[in-house]
Amino acid sequence: MSDAFIREVDEDLRQKQINNLWKKYGKFIIGIAFGIVLLVSGRALYSSFVESKYIEQANAFSKAVKLDGSEITAALEPVIASDVDGYEIIATFKKAELETAANNIQGAISTLDQFIKFGTVASVYKDMANIQAAILELDTEESDVVRARLALILNGTSKFRYIANEILALSELRNDEIEAAILRLEALVVDVETPAGVKNRADQYLSVIK
Repeated sequence: MSDAFIREVDEDLRQKQINNLWKKYGKFIIGIAFGIVLLVSGRALYSSFVESKYIEQANAFSKAVKLDGSEITAALEPVIASDVDGYEIIATFKKAELETAANNIQGAISTLDQFIKFGTVASVYKDMANIQAAILELDTEESDVVRARLALILNGTSKFRYIANEILALSELRNDEIEAAILRLEALVVDVETPAGVKNRADQYLSVIK
């Protein structure tokens, strides 16, 4: 049995293990991203809820999420287009979540990209949208595309820079950039400020690929 054949089998097994890890953690990471959005924007909304315009959009959002299928996304559009701080954020991410659940990945990415272009949106929400879009691009895009999307988060002080590095490492793994992924994951493991969940997943990725 040749060394080349053994290496090919080892690489195939490693890629399967990487794919299994993504299947295990992918939905979990997506869920975290959506959960953070709802929590942060929900807190921002609470203090302003007494104003009539917030009550109006609250009612519109509440009615929209009670609908079925495509009716929900259509009903969310006016809320997204509104100038009411907070509800356009929740409605946008809810629409992207529904499109993702319906396997309309490009639709979800488009929804998030349109949101990112809004001039009045706070940077923290744009970071969340870019994180979410990058996760959705993992299965289809080269690592350079994911890296470009996450560049501002990776090079700044955003609280999302750790999960952004995890996502980019996954993209590098899926595009066979093993050494780059190892360096990125090792940096996450040794950084004392890396959140425990990210650090634990980085350890598991490394145990597969090293």
